[in-house]
Order: sequence, then C-alpha cells, then structure tokens
Amino acid sequence: MINTKYDVVILGGGPAGLAAAIAIRTKTDASVLLVDRQHQGEVRVGENCPPETVLLLKQLGVAKEFYRGGHQTCPGYASVWGRDTPGYNDFIVNPQGPAWRLNRQAFDKMLADRAESCGAQISWSTRFIDAQKHSNEAEGFTLRLVRKSEDRECEVQARFVIDATGSTACFAGKLDINKSVDDELFATVRFSTLAQGRGSKQIQLEAVEHGWCYHSLLPAEKVVSMIVTEKKHLVSLRENEFQGFDDALQNTNLIGSSIAKLDLKESSYHTYCIRPGMLAAAEGSNWMAIGDAVASFDPIAAQGIYKGLSHGLQAGKKVMTWFENREQNNSNFSQQVKNQYGDYLRNRNHVYSLERRWSNAHFWLNRSSNNIDYSQLIKNES
Repeated sequence: MINTKYDVVILGGGPAGLAAAIAIRTKTDASVLLVDRQHQGEVRVGENCPPETVLLLKQLGVAKEFYRGGHQTCPGYASVWGRDTPGYNDFIVNPQGPAWRLNRQAFDKMLADRAESCGAQISWSTRFIDAQKHSNEAEGFTLRLVRKSEDRECEVQARFVIDATGSTACFAGKLDINKSVDDELFATVRFSTLAQGRGSKQIQLEAVEHGWCYHSLLPAEKVVSMIVTEKKHLVSLRENEFQGFDDALQNTNLIGSSIAKLDLKESSYHTYCIRPGMLAAAEGSNWMAIGDAVASFDPIAAQGIYKGLSHGLQAGKKVMTWFENREQNNSNFSQQVKNQYGDYLRNRNHVYSLERRWSNAHFWLNRSSNNIDYSQLIKNES
C-alpha cells in the first residue's frame, strides 16, 4: 500500500532509479518510494555494459550477486564501419576486465531486490500523472499517481523528487523544463530464442546505407538484433510482419553471415523512438533528474546502464547532503552532466564521421554535418 507522505519519491524503475533508491537508503534513513509504470520483469532494452560497470555495482553492494547472476563476459567488438572488412576491438588489455552481456531481467531484479532489502518501497505498474510544487519548500511536491491494479488516482507528498523516467523526463516536463534534442532516430529491435547453432560472443556492429545494425548473443539462449535508422525507413522494416527487418539483416556482411548460422525461434519485435538530448536544468533545490531523463544518448554510445548507475549513486550523495543541511547543498551534478554530454557529442560525431562509404545518403549526411557549439555545453558555471 502506498502511503501519503515520503521523504523521497523516485519516478522510474530502471537502473538509474533503482541505483538511486539503494544509494539513498544506504546513506540515510529517508523514507523512499519508487514507482514505475511497467510491471516487474517487463523486458527493457539495454543488454550490454562496459567493464567499469562492476565498480559501480560494488558501490551498490551487489557485485557478488551480479557475478552469480548468469551474466556472460564479452571479449570485444567486431565491426564493419568505414570499410568493407571487419575490425576488432578487444577488452583483453582493459584493466577492469571484459565487458558484459546481461540477462537484463535478472539484472533488474537484482537491483530491485537490493533496493527493497535496504528499505525502499517499490510500486510497479504505477503511472505518474502530474506534480504540484508547494510554495513551502519543506513540503516539496504533491504527486498524482495511478496504480493499474486499482485504476484510480492517489496523491503522494514528497519532500524530494528524483526524475528517472527515461528520455521522456516526465517530471521535469511538468515543471516546464524541456529537453534540447539534437537528433531523432528509430531503433527496431528483435529479441529471439536460440534453438540451435553457435555464434560469436563478440558484439557485432555494422554500418549500412540508411543506418547501422547491432547483434549480440545473450545469456539464457537469447539473441538480440537491432537496426537504427530514420523514420522514413521504418515502413520497409515492418513490411510483411517485420520480414523487411529480417531481410535487411540478412543482406549485411558480418551480421548477416552470423545470423545465417543460427536457428532462431520465438522472435518478438519492438520499435523505439530515440531522441538524444539534454535537459535545460538537471536539478533544483529539492529535485533532480538522472539517467536518460537528464541526458539521453544515441545508442551507439552504449553508455545507458553505466550512466544510469553512476547518476543513481550521485543522487544518493545529493539527497544525503540536502537532508543534512540544505542551505549548504553545493551540488556539482549539473556541471558533470554538461561535461558528460559534451564528451558524448564529440565521441558520437567522431564515430559517425568514420563512415564515408555513403557520404551522400541522408542518414550519414545528417550525422556528419552537425554543427554543435561544444563550448556552450561544457562551459563552467558562473
């Protein structure tokens, strides 16, 4: 049962929100409610994370559970990008070890179990509707929520709110804080079960004329494949119940030959709109946005889970400082977000600039000619 008052309400139950709940409860005695519109165990996109992720999991106290969670190491990347032959980037020289291919449902459950064991309350299948800010800062916000099981609204008072609602940044939007969007992409994702065959443990990337493709084997005999493109090319991918998607992957060089060796069954298809961008403000006196809510990246960056966990840990520090002495809360989170986003933009544009085989194709032309004033994004706050 949801109470009427909490010290902290976290909107969003992905890695960022769950990490924030863990960090807050391990640093403070604050009462924490986390709500998420999805039901527990629902499939989320994001199945790989860099080696450094383990350092964050240690800080969250779940590293041992992670190693026992059936996740699998990734030796590196194989890519056809900027040339017709594959290139390789191995993790063997990384001091943190290999990257990881996740059993995402087990990963999310691990974080949720840890959050609840720390004393956070989680309400799944609960949708955030609106927020009203009180003139008295000590009272914080009144949030309107709807639990799907009850199909009726309830109101919750929160002294501090954390927006971890993903790229939509629902709470920030209610405060009239909008995201500056610098691109729009569409990802079509296919999840399948491996019936027979043996594929490479490397993550595979391949550039094509109208976008790029991604393919990876996952734990528990699962396989994920993705095509990232622009909206006008979605129709062809959806033709004949996504036969167009299957054909497009088969026509690639590296990924197509890998998939040809696999017998896949129980495939499901999902399409997502991706709008990379950054919020005009990352935080206020008694709220903050974290993860994709504050800064959403192009999936080519492969930083979503790491960024979410990192921001969640920083949320724990900010909330602890806020409750101890809110007059002296000198958070530098906003500047960190700006710096992080500036680094991301430079890296993304560099990666896209490497592909010149289709320099006149709309997809590549758009992403090689972005004129971005990085100095405005990473300048020091006055």
